[in-house]
Amino acid sequence: MFGGVGINPQIDALRRGVDIVVATPGQLLNHMQQKTIDLSKLEILVLDEADRMLDMGFIHDIKRVLAKLPPKRQNLLFSATFSEEIKTLADSLLDRSALIEVAHRNSTVEAIAQKIHPVSR
Repeated sequence: MFGGVGINPQIDALRRGVDIVVATPGQLLNHMQQKTIDLSKLEILVLDEADRMLDMGFIHDIKRVLAKLPPKRQNLLFSATFSEEIKTLADSLLDRSALIEVAHRNSTVEAIAQKIHPVSR
């Protein structure tokens, strides 16, 4: 579910019943406010691209969504980078968290050769 498109097809799909919802924070809030989605039985919350959501200013919407979710749920947070803002969000969101890194923080993949080609204006 995302904004900028007609909401009626989204509402129709929700009425038919869904097991998984993928949504932008703003659109999820929109559905929550219109009472077109019931998250009272939510079991797992996945925040993917958390770094991008923070960059785009979604942190306030995320916090508003989190405040309305059932307290007992599993939270998963995925981020390409792990800035201090992401760490703060993770600390506030996750209990007994486990950090899994696939590469050292702020490192480049060794299989990629990086080159700079200066050009004139």
